[in-house]
Amino acid sequence: MLSSGVAWSQDSSNPKPPSSTNISSLTQQINASQDPDQLYQLGLNALANNQPDLARQALERVVGLDPRFAGAWLDLALATYRSGDAAAAVEHLEYLRNQFPLTPALLNQVNQWQSLWQNPQNLQTDQRSQPKSSWQGEIQLSAGYDNNANTGLSRLQIPLSLPTGSTLFDVDKAFLPRADSFSLFAATLGGPVWAFGPGNLSPVLLLRNKLYTHETGFNSLDLQPGLVYQQAAGPDSNTVAPNNYWQVNLLAQHYRLGGQTLFNGLRVAVLRNQPWHSCQRILGTEIATRAQQSVPSLSGTLYSLNAGLSCPLPGDGSKSISANLKTGFEQARADRPGGNNQSAELTLRYEQMLSPSQSLQASWQIATTADQSGYSPLLEDNAKRKLQRQTLSLGLRQSLNVDWEARLNLEFFQQRANLPLFEQQGRMLMLGLAKRFN
Repeated sequence: MLSSGVAWSQDSSNPKPPSSTNISSLTQQINASQDPDQLYQLGLNALANNQPDLARQALERVVGLDPRFAGAWLDLALATYRSGDAAAAVEHLEYLRNQFPLTPALLNQVNQWQSLWQNPQNLQTDQRSQPKSSWQGEIQLSAGYDNNANTGLSRLQIPLSLPTGSTLFDVDKAFLPRADSFSLFAATLGGPVWAFGPGNLSPVLLLRNKLYTHETGFNSLDLQPGLVYQQAAGPDSNTVAPNNYWQVNLLAQHYRLGGQTLFNGLRVAVLRNQPWHSCQRILGTEIATRAQQSVPSLSGTLYSLNAGLSCPLPGDGSKSISANLKTGFEQARADRPGGNNQSAELTLRYEQMLSPSQSLQASWQIATTADQSGYSPLLEDNAKRKLQRQTLSLGLRQSLNVDWEARLNLEFFQQRANLPLFEQQGRMLMLGLAKRFN
């Protein structure tokens, strides 16, 4: 991930005056330092103290010492614009777009600033009052191979608990893993952004449609329309900052499997994104409810908390690592097998820029679920089900130009359980193209 520690200062209409001692100290430290990491933090401090000229001086030295520091180029553009040189700020944004493969979040920020700064009528206008009338995001078209297209079972035999004693039941071949090729269409879109109260409101649409060549009964469609509200936090209350804000997500979900509705759902999440030293910290809570259509007894409502941290690794800013922990409690319908359950999910991600146009992503996720009631008298004498699922993903991305990107993904998953009926594993290989637009 290309990181940036963009510092958002006080509202320019009512800035908090920094003390002359602080500014003098910052100036002395900037003049004395030759360390790009230290200079970068000093530049952010200068921006936070409403000293864009001083921040520009520090950040220009950072990119001079470390020209591959993408985050510093973004903050330099902001400092340059705030110092009154919009033309030079736009040039920095152009350099950033042309020299670095930007993540969608950074690309959106660059596009927004470039549009705002290039229009003289907008230079002194509050960004909240400038609604964006176009959709932004990306679409992806991929093809792949899945060696467990039907989510088949790992065991050839399942032990059953009968009144006469335990016995082994041979699993029908129809329930064992079957391989198949597939095509995938996915879209992540954000709609027009409008000022709403003290923040911004925009519609979003998430779509994922997976079609198998032969196993059409396992074709899936995941459609999630919704709304996202963002409000700046911290000292700047007039602009939604890219790294210091509150966010509320309201998403509906319609999921189809094999052409039939599997469930409908609704999800509400509240997130707090904020900088922490050189990292980005995310705290949140979520309520998600699902109404199963084919098997109503499987319906439930999940209440969860999550905490995450994303940090650039020491060096040239080309490597980053993140971790996210999510814990939850699901309240089930009274007749659901296993009843309520508790869950925990840990996700670790690593990203590295291999070249200006190529990046590597790796993630490892481990998730556990423990039921509070017995699952079935036929399985281990009504034992409580315990699941542990691990997923390892590797991805390689190659930028073809500013908008197009080629992607190669490999994924392996394994699910272990104290009840053999739920043990599964599989591998998937996928190659695709993604187009970003705004």
